[in-house]
Amino acid sequence: MVLHLVMMNAVVEALTQGQNFTDPWQGTMGMGFPLLLYYQHLPHIAIALAHVLTLKVFPLVDVLHWTNYLLLSLFPLSIYWSLRRFGFDRISSAMGGLVSALLTTNGMFGFSYRSYTFAGWGLYTQLWGMVLLPPTLAVGYRVLHEGRGYFWATLLLAATLMSHLLYGYMAFLTLGIFTFIQPILMSNPKSFAEGTWKRWRRLIILCLMVVVVTSYFSVPLLLDLDYYIRGSGDLGKFDSWGHSAVLTGLVGGGIYDFDRFPSLTYLAFAGFVICLFRWREERYLIPVAIFLLWLLLYFGRPTWGPLIDLLPMSRYLHMGRFIGGVHLGGIFLMAVALTVPWRWALSRSSIWSTWYLSAALALTMLVLYPAYRERISYLEDSGLYVREHQRIGVDGQDFSALSEKLKQLPPGRVYAGIQTTADTYYIRNVHPYDILHAEGMDMMGTFYHRYSLNSEVLTDFNERRLDHYNLFNVRYVVAPEERIVPDIVKPIQQFGRHRLYQVETTGYFDLVGSDLTFAGGKTDLYPAVSSWLASGLPGVKQHPEVLIGSTSQGAERPLPLSEAVDVIPTIRASAGPSRGAVLSEEIGSNSFAAEVRVERDSWLLLKATYHPNWRVTVDGVETDSVMLMPSFIGVQLPPGVHKVLLEYRPRRLRMILLTLGLLTLPLIALAEMRGGALSGWFNTSVLARISNSAKRSGNIRRRQNRRR
Repeated sequence: MVLHLVMMNAVVEALTQGQNFTDPWQGTMGMGFPLLLYYQHLPHIAIALAHVLTLKVFPLVDVLHWTNYLLLSLFPLSIYWSLRRFGFDRISSAMGGLVSALLTTNGMFGFSYRSYTFAGWGLYTQLWGMVLLPPTLAVGYRVLHEGRGYFWATLLLAATLMSHLLYGYMAFLTLGIFTFIQPILMSNPKSFAEGTWKRWRRLIILCLMVVVVTSYFSVPLLLDLDYYIRGSGDLGKFDSWGHSAVLTGLVGGGIYDFDRFPSLTYLAFAGFVICLFRWREERYLIPVAIFLLWLLLYFGRPTWGPLIDLLPMSRYLHMGRFIGGVHLGGIFLMAVALTVPWRWALSRSSIWSTWYLSAALALTMLVLYPAYRERISYLEDSGLYVREHQRIGVDGQDFSALSEKLKQLPPGRVYAGIQTTADTYYIRNVHPYDILHAEGMDMMGTFYHRYSLNSEVLTDFNERRLDHYNLFNVRYVVAPEERIVPDIVKPIQQFGRHRLYQVETTGYFDLVGSDLTFAGGKTDLYPAVSSWLASGLPGVKQHPEVLIGSTSQGAERPLPLSEAVDVIPTIRASAGPSRGAVLSEEIGSNSFAAEVRVERDSWLLLKATYHPNWRVTVDGVETDSVMLMPSFIGVQLPPGVHKVLLEYRPRRLRMILLTLGLLTLPLIALAEMRGGALSGWFNTSVLARISNSAKRSGNIRRRQNRRR
């Protein structure tokens, strides 16, 4: 949740300063990164807009938690409404809403309650996608089935995609399967083919509309994809775990009923069988299609191997998140099974009908009792964590005082440890670096995404090397009193058991040399930078230039980046004469400015993540920038005193495409509302005129031929 709070703050700051709020620079995490350029952001923009429009009356963190609560509360209604739109009756739809919030897994990132609540994983954008996905599928299915409702289908698909890219992707694939559902019932192969093609045409039209509406995001992302990486992390998130592990977890209850009696799992199996027996009714094929599609894809790369690459952008997909589709299909199947006793009871119109209804109610309570018992226990434990954290005590007050002190000191990055399972430095069950991140400090060593070129490099930070502190501008260190720190770290003040230290650095800028250039793919960057960080080159401020994805700029003959691991250890360099000094620096939300005295040709290094959207002016003249190791921004300067301004400016194309997308939505609505009138106007005005013109041209040609 810290990640989402930090991103919302970046959007709020962009809104208040009149900047492009769809692509602000987020500068306090992982050396900075334009995260919203690559990350789904509708939730962040929506909450930030609400926060600004309400004059910031409510703290942003409170708005974040309240929307989290409200979305969880709305999910059963989302399931109910969607089942009704799919053609299920009120009882089946109500049963779906009843079981929808009761799924639980062992932190597998699906529809489980644990994915979103305090003691869980904080998957805030996925919660938006989870609530939007069922109605998106229901409305999209209507378009395929009836050829109507394009506006709402486009709007919901775009909203799902921009709330959670993977869930939007899953919505498109699911609609693709839906194109085959009704035609299966046709005995005539020709009717089957015609019906399928009709639905595919409607799906293609719908996809094109969504592409136009979301092009402001997709086009810049593809243009700047070289500066986005998929961090290593847990490979299971990307490749999933194979059919053996998935089926074992499914049968054993781990997908729907972790750590409790698998009553919901049995319900899903029963619903699957019931739907197969009722296959002649179209609506019962929908839960089966959703469940089987995503169960098979959830097997992932260990099962399907290279075949999985047939899925578009498969190497960027967190296939472990496909469990969400298995959960959605399972909820629909559970609803079908749980409806059976209620249908049976309601069909008995006799003096015993009350007893039959009581029996159905008792059976429902019996089946759901294990889920309710587990949920009550989970909420009690989570409540204990919340109450313990709210009682901050003396320790928390001491750390608050330390935080206030940091805000008063000159700007610089703060190091409070690296995210590891071995880290035992807590304040009421929360790491200090989480608290400092949430309060807007520029942090080193902790981040909540692995998308930037710097994200993996930061793990190589050596807290015993002064040149590393200067390289990353780690000016302040926070540590518990029992932790031994290196001598290069000087104490400032102690706050209870928390100590604040300082290190001398040149600030966010430095003057460096660059006598070597490498060129290659982004996958070769981390090994090269890791080798460079381990060498003596950072200490003598030698930063090789790096060309990612192209060799058309920079040196005439750059070395392959893949060979940097072997080349860098052989380089021997010295600092040489003084290069000059940084006289002053100013830090903005999306800009850095410096006045520099340069004594010999040098590169001005900005210790922030390189991206081509950075714009540089030197003494008022726009100048090119390059990427210098580790993946920072470099500007070449001649001797003299210079004023340098660096600003992050999103592509103008982004706002042009956003305007186009926003205009497309009302045009779709107008076309649907006035479809008949527009068609008649087109036939009578346009086609008739074309036909008349063609006739006149033909008559003229015939008369000319006669004269000849």
